[in-house]
Amino acid sequence: MLTRRLIEHAKDVTRFAPVRPAVKAGLRAAIATIVPVLLASVFHLSGGIWLSVGGFNASFADRGGSYRSRASSMGAVAITGALSVFVGGLAGLHPALAIPVALFWVAACSYAGVYGATAGFVGNIAASAFVISLALPASGLLDALARVGFLLGGACWAMVLSLVLWPIRPYRPARFALGRCFRALADFAGAVGRLSTGADSAAWQALVQSQHGRLRETLEEARNTLAAIRRGRSESGRGERLLVLLQIADAMFEAMIALADVMESLSQGVGVRPAQEEVARALAAFSQTLQELARVTETEGRPKQLPALEWGPDALREALARAEAAGGSEVMRVVDRAQALHAARLLAQLREFSGIAVENAAGLSDNRPVSLGGEPRGQGVAEPRRPLLEPLRENLSRDSVVLRHALRVGVTTGVAVWLTSLLNLSHGYWVTITVLTIMLPYTGPTFLKGLQRVVGTMVGGILAAMVAAWLHDPHAIMLLVFFTVAISVAVISVNYGLYTIFLTLTFVLLAEVGTGDWSLAHVRILNTLMGGALALAGTWFLWERPEKELFPEQLAAALRADREYFRQVFSAWLGKPEGLELSLSEARRKVGLASLNAEASFQRLLSEPRRRTEPLEPLMTLLVYTRRFAASVIALSPGHHERTPEQVRDGLERFASSVEQVLEDLAGAVAQGRSPMPLPDLFGLQGEDAPSSEAAASLAGEAPLLRAQLERVVRQLTVLHGAASRRTLHPE
Repeated sequence: MLTRRLIEHAKDVTRFAPVRPAVKAGLRAAIATIVPVLLASVFHLSGGIWLSVGGFNASFADRGGSYRSRASSMGAVAITGALSVFVGGLAGLHPALAIPVALFWVAACSYAGVYGATAGFVGNIAASAFVISLALPASGLLDALARVGFLLGGACWAMVLSLVLWPIRPYRPARFALGRCFRALADFAGAVGRLSTGADSAAWQALVQSQHGRLRETLEEARNTLAAIRRGRSESGRGERLLVLLQIADAMFEAMIALADVMESLSQGVGVRPAQEEVARALAAFSQTLQELARVTETEGRPKQLPALEWGPDALREALARAEAAGGSEVMRVVDRAQALHAARLLAQLREFSGIAVENAAGLSDNRPVSLGGEPRGQGVAEPRRPLLEPLRENLSRDSVVLRHALRVGVTTGVAVWLTSLLNLSHGYWVTITVLTIMLPYTGPTFLKGLQRVVGTMVGGILAAMVAAWLHDPHAIMLLVFFTVAISVAVISVNYGLYTIFLTLTFVLLAEVGTGDWSLAHVRILNTLMGGALALAGTWFLWERPEKELFPEQLAAALRADREYFRQVFSAWLGKPEGLELSLSEARRKVGLASLNAEASFQRLLSEPRRRTEPLEPLMTLLVYTRRFAASVIALSPGHHERTPEQVRDGLERFASSVEQVLEDLAGAVAQGRSPMPLPDLFGLQGEDAPSSEAAASLAGEAPLLRAQLERVVRQLTVLHGAASRRTLHPE
């Protein structure tokens, strides 16, 4: 068992992400880092290290996205870094104050994570600058102010390099983000088309697992990028068109989920093969349209050729008409025909969406206002602003993951400062930086990152020792460092361990050039090992809340998001209230985000270095069918002219109430670690004496499509109930 777990972790350490190295970002970071060092050397400036730290940190903070968001994050790193080196430089003068100041300052920087991932990233960089300055005390107030000036100078150089000397196209990040959305939708459409000709349930389940979460993440990335660009900018035709394209992409995603659900239901039907083949052909053409649409969206200037739109529902409707006219033993059942007609309606929606998207994408180059028949759905992409102090107050509780992490990393850093001072370690700040870099809010990722950091540092240290053994020319070393900086930044998204190898090589060589000590490689390795051990000890023994406790809460939140979306959809069927379209859109988005959070928590659970005795199959089933239930509800969403038949309204109201109660009970059972209540008879599908069986029978004749969709909802709910019944999420 232990050997197998070690093999699993070794694979995680060496696994490369399926992304390309960020070569341009690497070269930009290298220029931002090395040019200040060369200038300091030429002009004999004493603050070359702070110029370099400012340039590297600010360049490292350029994570892409809109130019506004890039400038904001780089500026925040510059300001917080300058303040940190000032405080750290002065605190280092008084050893008695160093430990409590380090604990408070690092904890405060980590607590910035309450404002989101970017704020947490900025806080971590600021904390790193603080511990470096703490380890290299200023000689006085003027020296502390001087290093602030040097750091700001290096950061300003990096910002000019990234935001001025590089071509500035304000909407280009949003164009490419939307292009990724359309390409992801094209992949999804192609996969649905291939499965539509008769795939089994396992293949459809694999499609849900691989595509739904990835598409929601891609849409959210585009949404955040566009919101950042448009915030504070006067409205333009280009911005409005990009907003329309984003909303169309989201609507296409919804229609594709519904179409996939319909086609899975048709897979085992009789006489549906021609319909399946026509849907597959239409989706293949739709996928090609989306690929071309992505190209047009990303292209600056007027496109030479627009996507072809020579597809739609007509061929499917003709196939259905031929099958009905032919009759015979292969004629479709009533419910299959109803679902095939629904598929035709969904294809018509996709064709309509594609036409609007092509018109808007083609008009991106002229910046004219949107000239379509309707306004964009919803109220824009920007989130409402929250009071500044509200996140700070909300997280002041013992259950807050961010607060626990801030206290944990603050105390561990304080211990690291005390220990390095006690042992009088050379370059002791490498210990504290390792602690700050490795420690994450969750145990599993911390353990993985610790392994990658330690292994990468050892390899990088060995390489640095080899370089130092035969290369002593400072100019040659600076040239080599330029490339190691570029490579380290370029590959960080590929593999953190690979990034650590080149980062270690960079800082060891820079330190050796600055001090003339050509034997620092082993110091870097030993300090990293000590920092890694402290980080893991702090993570495990200081206010740890293991993922096995967090995961049930995330899964319960996903189930409650399903319940809310189901309630919204049934409100539409039973009498659509005012403004429901916006509520449906927001509820559908929350379902996707809640499912993403639950899946991320499950992955962290798998990565925790603990022996797991609980069965994983029920957990995976709950995760998958939480998404599949939402997909069935999306397919259930009524069209503009669909309403509930009056004769079954009462029965459907009871059905909806029962489903909501079951979902709430499942969420409570998952969160509390208890067995769910017995599943009630839903919609008369489990017995002849059910209260709503008359409504069910009426639906079978009056609304066969609605009946089939509700049956599918019940089947998904039954699987969820069975998985929750097989698993106690809080084992004794």
